[in-house]
Amino acid sequence: MRVVPQTTPSGRAVPRRQSKRSSRHSAAETRDFEELVIELACAFVRVTTDKIDEEINRWLERVILALGLDRGTIAEINPSSDWATFSHGWAREPGQIIGKSLDANALLPWVKGKMLAAETVVMPSVDALPDEAAVDRESMRRYGPKSNVMIPIKVGGVVVAAVGFGALYHERSWPPQVVRQLQTVAEILGFALERKRVVTEMLKLRNQLTYVSRINTLGELAASLAHEINQPLAAIRSNAEAIQSMLESERPDVDEIKAAVADIVSGDARAGDTIRRLRALFRREELVRSETDLGELLAEVSRIIGSDAVIRRVSLKIDVRHPLRPILADRVQIQQAVINLLLNAFDAVSETEQHAREVTLSAHEEESGCLKLIVHDCGRGIEPDALPRIFDAFFTTKPNGMGMGLAISRSIVEAHRGRLSVSSNPGRGTTFEITLPRPSEHPLWIESKPVIGER
Repeated sequence: MRVVPQTTPSGRAVPRRQSKRSSRHSAAETRDFEELVIELACAFVRVTTDKIDEEINRWLERVILALGLDRGTIAEINPSSDWATFSHGWAREPGQIIGKSLDANALLPWVKGKMLAAETVVMPSVDALPDEAAVDRESMRRYGPKSNVMIPIKVGGVVVAAVGFGALYHERSWPPQVVRQLQTVAEILGFALERKRVVTEMLKLRNQLTYVSRINTLGELAASLAHEINQPLAAIRSNAEAIQSMLESERPDVDEIKAAVADIVSGDARAGDTIRRLRALFRREELVRSETDLGELLAEVSRIIGSDAVIRRVSLKIDVRHPLRPILADRVQIQQAVINLLLNAFDAVSETEQHAREVTLSAHEEESGCLKLIVHDCGRGIEPDALPRIFDAFFTTKPNGMGMGLAISRSIVEAHRGRLSVSSNPGRGTTFEITLPRPSEHPLWIESKPVIGER
């Protein structure tokens, strides 16, 4: 077999040793690999963003096995530091995958420079590296591989990572068509990583907007929350003054003092509970799902917003039809979505004096298994031309509104794989419905044993 010399990245031809693997890449192998690349592209079109990392590792394995290689890795490059972090990888021998991070400037300065310059490095053998890559050559001899192709990965037009395909124990040639195919693989992986980054940034932005909206909501509730805290504090002070007065008498009534102390403890617990609910709403956290009892959640919403209803002279009715199965949800965010809808309903009924100011919050489980939360008001409704835009960001029918409450509520509901819809009849009120999917549609429900008497 005649060994064809291969050109180094510097343009210098170097002699090749005979590889243990044939240097010829047959037309059949090329065709098979092209079909693999097409399948790879289709796979990343279908994959959901939460499975992208798993899918990348799976396809690195398939590419490595298809080419008879030993290892494939993706290293994320930090251009402002000396470190590269290995985020994905597969090897025939798991122990051969390089550790989580390495000092790229100390071990592979030439390779790092080529990657950041968006240049592919083809290394048929360690000796094929140019003179200016002396540090890289020593690192390759010490840690491997014997032969390698390293391709930059761009995300958003910027090189953020490099994918390496290597043979650990023998040298081999890298025909141009194979390199081009591997570059196509790298490009597809780059698109997948970019898609993941966009979704991550979108979720981060949504969480920031949700937090800002929550703070704005708390501002709207300031008067009612102050009222709810002041009530138990006033009761505590009144009982404390009564105890002080009783203790000044010659024969204080011990039973009355005990009752007053019990009232103080109860008032303190009530004020503490209000503060705890406020702290929960003020916390800035990522969406975290946990087992949530919707009945308890809605009861807590009623306590948070009840004083606001009293101040606005709104009759708030809660109708929760038990049993409601617990679900996996972010408790604070679902609370926020419901509170946003209720505050909108309060605003709607406050605009009219012709009818009773009534708002109803109801919840039930449908025969299909879906869970439905409904907020209905008896206000003047939404005009037909405004209805299609009601969930658009920054669209509002209120003189001083931000136009974010309903958009944030829909975003929260959709993040829980649910749906938020609206129906309105001018003069007859508005109804908002939150529908959460049945168990077979999404793993949202927590399976639990039926209680006695539950059908």
